[in-house]
Amino acid sequence: MTYLSAKKIYPGNWAEPLNGWYKNIDTDGDDANNASKGGPTSVLAVPGYRYFQQRGYVAVTTASGAGATATGSVIVPSPYRQDDTRPDITGMVISGSSTLPAYVYRATISVASGWGDGRVASGVYAATGNVITFGRDSSGPVSVSGDGEAVAQANLTSTTSGAQAGEIFFAAGSAAYSANPLIVSTGTVGASSIYKQLTSSTTLKVFARGTTTGTSTSGGWYISSADANAGRSGYFVVEVCYIQPDEAAGYEDIDGYLLGRTVS
Repeated sequence: MTYLSAKKIYPGNWAEPLNGWYKNIDTDGDDANNASKGGPTSVLAVPGYRYFQQRGYVAVTTASGAGATATGSVIVPSPYRQDDTRPDITGMVISGSSTLPAYVYRATISVASGWGDGRVASGVYAATGNVITFGRDSSGPVSVSGDGEAVAQANLTSTTSGAQAGEIFFAAGSAAYSANPLIVSTGTVGASSIYKQLTSSTTLKVFARGTTTGTSTSGGWYISSADANAGRSGYFVVEVCYIQPDEAAGYEDIDGYLLGRTVS
């Protein structure tokens, strides 16, 4: 799903964390809002630029015996839990364009730890050496070595052995962060120190792969049989933050100054 535009709020209206969920129009007549005419939500903090934060998750529900999963689409949860006409969005999308590029400056991934109420798995398993990546989808994962890619993806690694031979364990609470596009030393600017510019609609996913430079999936992730049998799920929680130039001012920006004008 590509967003048609952005719903803008201002710092004084910012009462809770932003998220990429936004649906407010029904395009197929089924009484459910399935498309967006004003989203996702962004902050107009610096005149002329919009700041976005999208958060979502990939659920891990199967044990190794049911097969590992190597690619996961991100679910951006709806804030309207009691309104079934506003469902979750499956697929995290950044709607960059050649006219209004998006500039990614942060990406994170973590393994959910839960609240100790027995609903969340103790962690997630994968084949030894596997990397769990949150980043751009280009018919698979993208190498971290490209221009700006280290800023637009987060790579979760582990050296903790699992319960079986040939597997590693990503404990609940573990996290990984992208590089920061901030210049802190003199000399040539490296590929990991620049914003990632996106000039087209871009989907972000979670992948299992052999190395951070690999461009294909490898192995996959799963939870323990004990967690699966108890009905628990593991979760990869992901976040991406980016900047985008604002749209050109339009009639709606001046309409309130034109109607009902009193001329003395």
